[in-house]
Amino acid sequence: MIEFDQACDQILVHTRCLGSEDRLIEAAIGCVLAEDITSPMDVSPFRNSAMDGFAVRSEWLLDCSESQPLTMSIGSTTFAGDRTVTQPAMSTVAKVMTGAMVPTECDAVVPFEDTDYDDHQVTFCRSIAAGSNVRQAGEDIKLGQKLYSEGTAMGALDIGVLATIGKRTVSTYRRPSILILGTGDELLNPGDELVQGKIYDSNTFTIHALVSPFCERIDRVCGVRDREKELARALDSSHDIIVTTGGVSAGERDLVVDMAEAIGWKRVFHKVAIKPGKPVYFATRDSQLLFGLPGNPLSTAVTCSVFLILALRKMIGFEDYRLRLKPARLAPEAIWKSGRKLIWPGFIREEAGQMVATFSPKRSSAALTALMGTDGLVFQSATDENSEEVRVEIILWDHILRI
Repeated sequence: MIEFDQACDQILVHTRCLGSEDRLIEAAIGCVLAEDITSPMDVSPFRNSAMDGFAVRSEWLLDCSESQPLTMSIGSTTFAGDRTVTQPAMSTVAKVMTGAMVPTECDAVVPFEDTDYDDHQVTFCRSIAAGSNVRQAGEDIKLGQKLYSEGTAMGALDIGVLATIGKRTVSTYRRPSILILGTGDELLNPGDELVQGKIYDSNTFTIHALVSPFCERIDRVCGVRDREKELARALDSSHDIIVTTGGVSAGERDLVVDMAEAIGWKRVFHKVAIKPGKPVYFATRDSQLLFGLPGNPLSTAVTCSVFLILALRKMIGFEDYRLRLKPARLAPEAIWKSGRKLIWPGFIREEAGQMVATFSPKRSSAALTALMGTDGLVFQSATDENSEEVRVEIILWDHILRI
């Protein structure tokens, strides 16, 4: 049996970042860039109007007021998308629409609603500052500006930025395929008729939900029976990662470890000094990874969150792939003595600038409802029986599952 930190280190040693591939930008959400992104252009690429109005030189309107209005003829009209712009003749102004190019000799745009105009002339009743309602070339993004670094995860708000600089595809790290196997003769799929001696499989659904932000393809199999040949066939898959639930403890039909090693999987560790999740198993076969997670539902959720997601974050290209824990104080009423490192869902709040944690009141590794409403995981080292205050570390669910 090894310690928690040793287990994390061993997982990372045996996890490699997958290769890169080009993706359409709309398919890049949740992917990690395998390249720096630098703008090949100015955005906007030309001076353009921010309003529907009249392009003028601000100096023309310096003395303009309600009592001293200025009336000028309307010359050209330019629409958004026009490839050329006509310069206004002497003593005329140019009508421009939002997004249209602004004549080079004009330095401001007066909105229609601030004027009195007809088809031929316009009257101005106030002055305007130079630059008003004119978007300069490169105002948003400069040619050559670095927008994203390799290792950045693409979110929904990034795709429009890629599009605005003309990117149609980006190079991203490949996301893995994963096979989730729920082992046990007792398991039924939700929706099936519940019969005596059977239970519904929640573990494969929990894992699927937790890993889906990081994976390209997820296959789920419920109820792989505790039979040597059936387990061996299921474990002999070509997926990048195989995850099992159940079958890794010490029962007579806990066969996952033996069957995995019989078909070529090489053990890295089996059993970690944590609660819940002690029986967790990790093995490799060439570049594939196998995680044997315990069958108790809370144990499955916790070990998936701290071990499997750790590997996934490195595999898909995150530079900062470790789960960063923050110090906190355990509320006095929440102290829970444990001979192993405790990793339990909990409630996390801030008091006087300090993070304070409380464990979920459910104390069973079979109680999946211990997760409900919690803010994250609380990590507590083995405790001294005489401790009145216990320092712990915490990580929020948002940080575990973020892309």
